[in-house]
Amino acid sequence: MSQYRKGLVWISRQTLMIQPNHLANAATPMGQRGPGYRLPTDSSYAPLSNPTQPVTATEIIDATNFFYDQSIHPHTICFGGGGSEPLATLPTVMEAMEAIRAKRHGVPLVLMTNGLNHSNHTGSDPVDDLIELHEQWRNAPGADGDSKFSVFVNIAGANPPQYQKVMAPTDTKKGFQEMTSFVARLAESGLKVYGTASEHPQIKIKQVRTMAMGIGCSDFFQRSYHDRTLYDVLDLDKNENDASAIKRAYHEQAKALHPDVNRTNEEGEGRAAMMSQVTEAFEVLGDVGKKELYDNGVADLVLNENETDYFSTVVTKSV
Repeated sequence: MSQYRKGLVWISRQTLMIQPNHLANAATPMGQRGPGYRLPTDSSYAPLSNPTQPVTATEIIDATNFFYDQSIHPHTICFGGGGSEPLATLPTVMEAMEAIRAKRHGVPLVLMTNGLNHSNHTGSDPVDDLIELHEQWRNAPGADGDSKFSVFVNIAGANPPQYQKVMAPTDTKKGFQEMTSFVARLAESGLKVYGTASEHPQIKIKQVRTMAMGIGCSDFFQRSYHDRTLYDVLDLDKNENDASAIKRAYHEQAKALHPDVNRTNEEGEGRAAMMSQVTEAFEVLGDVGKKELYDNGVADLVLNENETDYFSTVVTKSV
């Protein structure tokens, strides 16, 4: 039986995802998808349990070995994702990466980050540390010049004002400069860096793509943004957990959308789409089990049926 804490390691399709810590802010991968985004239930994602207790390299290594012991052989191992930021505990992450690479040298490793410096990182420059790993693995016997190591960076915005709108409450002007320097320096070393950004309503994604490629990203991947939660759809406060309140809110929204009651509503496909959202919100929040999953970051939603997780489709391209 596995002894590692829940949420530390999880599977997203053919990628083993590792959450080396937990950050409760919008700068994390989950936060960047918008408050309404949820991972599909088949991703096996869960919030990191007991997040105040620091994750150790031994925990990560043991949890990774546990998956392999169950005959699960991921195509890629990714540090970051969910509610984590690997640069916040980089020494631990690097220790685990080196141990995993020593035992499973053929498996590509990925670091998913926002590229910002974090006060929890001590010692040398994190960029220098990552470049050193890249060069060590690239020059290893049998590597043929391929380190099998790449970095995904959340670019977020094309300039400081855009970045501020998306990344607040971070020190946005300094943060934008840190992020761009982080990408440029890694790219100059030959380490493959891939830019990502969500379609936040306050940025221009084409500008972000152009900027990302200009500072050295090998490619850029666009992620959807979901600004409304199911609670928003039903006009409910998240603390209103009473089943009767959820049912009442559903009936109020359904009535407001009914053409026989209010003929001023949007017509045709627009009204049907809104009613579909209301129905989905009630089906999830009105079910105790589904609601718990939703509140913990996963759900079987229409957005999951219409969208393939961006990371799972590009990991083979990143190595």
